[in-house]
Amino acid sequence: MRHRVQPSLSRAKQRLAELRLNKRLTVGLSAALLVTGAATGTAVALTSGDSGSTHTAATSAQAAARPSDDVANRSEQRAALQSASAEASAAAAKAKAEAQAKAAAATKAKAAAAAKAAAQAKAAAQAKAAAAAKAQAQAKAAAQAKAAAQAKAAAQAKAAAAQAQAAADARAKAQAAATPTYGNNLSGWIAQAQAVLAANGDQVPSADAITARAMTESSGDPTVVNNWDSNAAAGTPSEGLMQVIQPTFDAYSLPGHSDIMNPVDNIIAAVRYANATYGSFDAIAYGSNGY
Repeated sequence: MRHRVQPSLSRAKQRLAELRLNKRLTVGLSAALLVTGAATGTAVALTSGDSGSTHTAATSAQAAARPSDDVANRSEQRAALQSASAEASAAAAKAKAEAQAKAAAATKAKAAAAAKAAAQAKAAAQAKAAAAAKAQAQAKAAAQAKAAAQAKAAAQAKAAAAQAQAAADARAKAQAAATPTYGNNLSGWIAQAQAVLAANGDQVPSADAITARAMTESSGDPTVVNNWDSNAAAGTPSEGLMQVIQPTFDAYSLPGHSDIMNPVDNIIAAVRYANATYGSFDAIAYGSNGY
């Protein structure tokens, strides 16, 4: 019995050794195949002398290959993430560059528009300033022309006034030279009355005839008024140097000589009345009665 058991034990050990060797080989091959076929998802199963060994070897190979599979998956995931990250970074960089280019273009366009507006504003300001300067120059020229015209007109008016004044002075001087000076007395009054009568075309009596009648009527006093005779009683007293009543004076006086109390005017009216009534002043010049 002892002899029979010992060979069985020896075979069992040999069998176990073979199984161990097969197991190592199977695990190694499975791991290699699993690593190689991980990308295609192919699972490789190695068979041995029995199904139990095969299952055990496959399981062991799968367990051994799982870490490598996880590493590969992680590597792929990492690569995919890195690729996606790189693409996203590239897209973001491109978008950023495009945005920067667009912003630069907008800034450039804005600067160009601002420069154009500034140039237009400057041109408008220059045109406005030129127009204002032109208008100011025209206004100044117009004002100067107006002032010159006014000065010329004033000078002409002054010259004309001076000429007129000179002419008036000359006329006055000539008149003064031509007009005699009469004394304020009986002789002067008679001489002036004779000149007026002669200028009017009337018959002019002599100075002696007028003197004689004046002395008879008023004693040579031009202020005398007779308030006691019939003329006075009738309301028209005899007045002045030649004692003429107002109705007679009004009828025979000359224009510019209408003051009955003025001795020259009084003589003129008396002479013209006597000439008209008696044919000549001399006819009543030396009488003692009234006329």
